[in-house]
Amino acid sequence: MEIKKAAYDKEFREGVVNYKKEHPDESFVSIGKKFGVHSTTVGKWYRDAEEKGEVVVRGSGNYESDEAKEIAHLKKELRDYKDAVEVLKKSYWHTGEIAAQHIYEAVTDAKSRKAGSFSVASVLGILGISRSDYYYYMNHGMTRTEEIRVKITDRIVKIFNESGQLYGSPKIAAIINRDGGDKVSQKYVLRIMKKLGIKPKYIRHRTITTVSRNFSSELKNILHRHFNPDRPDAFWCTDITYIWTYDDGFVYLTSVMDLYSRKIVGWCVTRTMDADVVLECIEMAKRRRGIDHPVAIHSDRGVQYTSEAYRNATEGMVRSYSRKGTPWDNACIESWHSLLKRECIRFHKIMNYHEAKSIIFRYIEGFYNTVRIHSHCDYLSPDEYEENYYKGNVNNILASNGIVEAVA
Repeated sequence: MEIKKAAYDKEFREGVVNYKKEHPDESFVSIGKKFGVHSTTVGKWYRDAEEKGEVVVRGSGNYESDEAKEIAHLKKELRDYKDAVEVLKKSYWHTGEIAAQHIYEAVTDAKSRKAGSFSVASVLGILGISRSDYYYYMNHGMTRTEEIRVKITDRIVKIFNESGQLYGSPKIAAIINRDGGDKVSQKYVLRIMKKLGIKPKYIRHRTITTVSRNFSSELKNILHRHFNPDRPDAFWCTDITYIWTYDDGFVYLTSVMDLYSRKIVGWCVTRTMDADVVLECIEMAKRRRGIDHPVAIHSDRGVQYTSEAYRNATEGMVRSYSRKGTPWDNACIESWHSLLKRECIRFHKIMNYHEAKSIIFRYIEGFYNTVRIHSHCDYLSPDEYEENYYKGNVNNILASNGIVEAVA
């Protein structure tokens, strides 16, 4: 509690200032409480004395000459450098490396052993370490950098687990940066993941295809690997893949993907791979998308896609086919089936057709289309990516339906 006084005499002021000089690590608040003076007053006295050169160097008394003053300062500087070297040695001997927290601990130890002869401010200044960082460590038990790393590590683990342990460092870094707060690089996230021993699930796979013997010159490749249309429903692609079950043997997944967002707009799990399956999947895609204008659709040359039934189902659409023996022409849908097996199928012991259909439903409708971020979609889910497109083109969409005229 501050003691009210009419005035403080010169001797009292000098005594308080000299006490601060002898105890540089003690705060103005603490000194003010000790001598019954407000902390701001103590700070003002100390700064005024420094500016006027009235602060007495501890243990030296008044100097007889400038040379004596310089010698005293050099001795103090030498002592501070010796203390800094001692701190470095101790922090290295204990751990085999020199880290900020080890230096902080060595400084605290030296301060307790040497009492008034050790200057924390001087030693930290020589070592190029911020005093505020030192006191932050002493108050929190970790450095600011460590605290941020702990927070980001917790965030990485949470995102990784919420993704079903499927996301790697690029996607996790994108989510952290998108959500605001501390920014991170992909390499930083990768280092933390390696340290934690976590990595996304992965499996090698092989692709089996059925190829029609109809290699007519009518089957043209219209897509030409232009996999990035500028709007939804401009280009679809479709394919069939095999899924093994223990009781029912192979079942078959037919998928239709919109190349703009990589969204699966139609899919069917069946016991056979007849042409009727493809038709069912195409009809699902048309129904879900409400297609009332022609789109282009790409497939391989499997018998299901060269049948008359398929041509009837895609009437009004531009049909495109991969070249013979060139699965890369349909790379996006091939990649999707690979992704499904890598991120979902491999982690289930699928007993039968019904179980396969249920598992695939949950992955497509409850994760892939709605939640899973994609680098192609600027690290958004397919649904979010399409939603952003429609938000940005609302006037054009209304005009195309004859509701309003497009704004020029």
